[in-house]
Amino acid sequence: MPNCPRCGQRTEDWFVYCKYCGLPLKHEFEETKKPVTIKVEVEETKKPKLEMGKKEIKTEVKKPVELEKIPEDIKRNLVGRGKTYLVETRLRKLNKDYETLKTRQIVGEITEEELEKRSEPLRQEIKEIKKTLEDMGATEPLEVEVLLAEKETQVERKKKLEELLLKGEIREAIYQKLVSEYDAKLKEAEKKLKEGIRKMEKWQISLEAEKQDVIDQQEMLIARMKIGDLPVKEYETHKKELETKLNETDLACQFLEGVIERFRATEELD
Repeated sequence: MPNCPRCGQRTEDWFVYCKYCGLPLKHEFEETKKPVTIKVEVEETKKPKLEMGKKEIKTEVKKPVELEKIPEDIKRNLVGRGKTYLVETRLRKLNKDYETLKTRQIVGEITEEELEKRSEPLRQEIKEIKKTLEDMGATEPLEVEVLLAEKETQVERKKKLEELLLKGEIREAIYQKLVSEYDAKLKEAEKKLKEGIRKMEKWQISLEAEKQDVIDQQEMLIARMKIGDLPVKEYETHKKELETKLNETDLACQFLEGVIERFRATEELD
């Protein structure tokens, strides 16, 4: 409750004049009205606030990966290798299983009769696969495959040497001498092998892009046929051509993927 500035008597907030001296009070004690602020939210893209001491990071637009064009002769070789690679992969596994059984018989884990019984179906399938490969026709392995096979052989030899050492069948000096020999061969092949694998990875990206392009062409072909822009007979011809191209490209991709996976497996064993 305020007092009159002239006479000092108590007044009420609602008094317009002081009842004691008549001084106008409204302009003195009128409560100042607070302005009403209406907030209107407008959606807008805001940059995130940076923490103190941190610099603004600019978003870089990534350039599309430049695809390495595969020479036609190499592409044909990749397709050929793709046709035989899956069969060869199965053959390698069967040979490895057979060698494992022979090792188990040598160390006394299984008898010679058990070896004969268990290896019979393996030997039969190996024979059939070799006949299949012969009918398909031999394809020259790429240099990377030769180097990879060499690396796998040396890694396997080192593993067997270690087993012999642990069993006490060879002396430490002999073990170290042989391991040094195998390591030298591995080192010689490793540099060329890595370069070859990097090139294969680029080829794989290029072939995957080609596959997608063929799939797009197939979709466009179907659309044109359905809207009457392409005669059915012409559609069937182009369809077979695209299916053949897609199948061959896929075989080449599978081959590259298989070789790259084999290489990574040997990297894990190093």
